Amino acid sequence: AVLQYTGGTTGVSKGAVLLHRCLVANILQSEAWYQPALKKIPKGEQIVTVCALPLYHIFGFNTNMMLSLRMGGCNILIANPRDIPSLLKDLSRERFHSFPAVNTLFNALANHPEFDSVDWSHLKISVGGGMAVQQATARLWLEKTGCPICEGYGLSETSPSATCNPVDATAYSGTIGLPMPGTELTLLDDDGAEVPIGQAGEICAKGPQVMRGYWNQ
Repeated sequence: AVLQYTGGTTGVSKGAVLLHRCLVANILQSEAWYQPALKKIPKGEQIVTVCALPLYHIFGFNTNMMLSLRMGGCNILIANPRDIPSLLKDLSRERFHSFPAVNTLFNALANHPEFDSVDWSHLKISVGGGMAVQQATARLWLEKTGCPICEGYGLSETSPSATCNPVDATAYSGTIGLPMPGTELTLLDDDGAEVPIGQAGEICAKGPQVMRGYWNQ
């Protein structure tokens, strides 16, 4: 279905071959994972998601756009999330429930003097991904919105979600959470052997959302 090019942070950007089943599997995994938070939205009310992520990135493409389409939701497209005053102005006119974002955006918003011009009372899901969420950012976000940042971990290669914290958590955990439904994770050393609990290792994932391979590699 998609050649999703990686960020190339550790070398040359590679095309992850994502099959239709990879994308659909991750959409269904995410939809199931979101249920505890979705039940807090009044029955019959359309779920509204803030789309402030670039749609060429797997986080924005599948977790934001495609998942919202699956749930019959509405996306509020923020064309330039770096323009914080404009973003806040747009959100001040909307009622929304879900906000997937990266740490830098959560931090910039929470520290902006016009933050309180937005009604955050309907926000049920704040999903952090793309980079590590900082504890200070998570603490301030929870203090100002009442909705804790639920951090996840994923890759272009996993369509993207591999793990996520429970969406009904009441506080930020500082971890990448638990494996998504149908996903197995292990930590391996340089020789491919599992490392003991508490020791560092390479994260290896197995599940229906994992790519077929790298295009022409």
